[in-house]
Amino acid sequence: MSDAQAPQLTVGIISAGAVGVAVAEACLRAGHHVHGVVARSEASRARAAERIPTVPVVSVEQAAQAAVVILAVPDPQLPTVIEQVAAVTQAGQIVAHTSGALGCEVLQPVTDTGALPLALHPAMTFTGEPADADRLAGCAWGVTSDSGQGAAVAELLIQSLEGVPVPVPEQGRAAYHAAMSHAANHTVALLTDAQRMLDHALLSPDGDEQSAVYPNPQSGFLLRRLVHAAVDNALDQRIDGLTGPAARDDAQAVLRHIQALRQLGGGMTMLPEAYVHAAERTAQLAGALEVERVLAEYYSWDS
Repeated sequence: MSDAQAPQLTVGIISAGAVGVAVAEACLRAGHHVHGVVARSEASRARAAERIPTVPVVSVEQAAQAAVVILAVPDPQLPTVIEQVAAVTQAGQIVAHTSGALGCEVLQPVTDTGALPLALHPAMTFTGEPADADRLAGCAWGVTSDSGQGAAVAELLIQSLEGVPVPVPEQGRAAYHAAMSHAANHTVALLTDAQRMLDHALLSPDGDEQSAVYPNPQSGFLLRRLVHAAVDNALDQRIDGLTGPAARDDAQAVLRHIQALRQLGGGMTMLPEAYVHAAERTAQLAGALEVERVLAEYYSWDS
């Protein structure tokens, strides 16, 4: 649709958390009218005042009077907020939540009022920074609807925000969210461990004060381009994009890694185990039988 054809909607956003404010900014950039945002905590009000100063802070009941009501609250709070919204909504409104794990079933109270339910999850990580809204441009959204009409409305709304809708069946939401968390959250943990390994690897043996910086900024620098390339390879080729010891079935290299990590000591005692678990799964996917054998021996050493 061209800009001239795109419908301009009145939007109410419940929660001025990291997701809610980013979505509000995206709505404003798309030319939609953000009717109001709910900001209950001091931090939320401060975030709203800084990032969306032209949008009034309103009550849940006021926000729920908009043509499109977006619930960007944490999952545990969602059922309670939905009940509040259901007391106000009526036929013709659109009520969407941004939870990744839940679909339209949780929205049944508002569906009973005649409102159109949608589950719209932006497949993005949100840190509460202004860059969050920028990252929504071109972002995929996991979409669950209970009707063809809902799917069409979701597509138009997300495209107006420069996003790309991807249908997710109701029964697939939990597994979909597990995949999102596995890819994003566990990557953060893995890269944190890798940087800690490098922090210690970069220490000079003479104990030079400059080399003892912790965390060492060079650790992230060393990993940045490598990790970006690895991610591109994985997304384009899956396991066929693998490089390194498991791809070569180089068991001796893996063994040297484990021995080096075991020697770190101090607060690094969990790193060998973390490495082994990740290496074991990598070897399984790659069919690296010799690496799998060495990793099995590691468990016998540990016991």
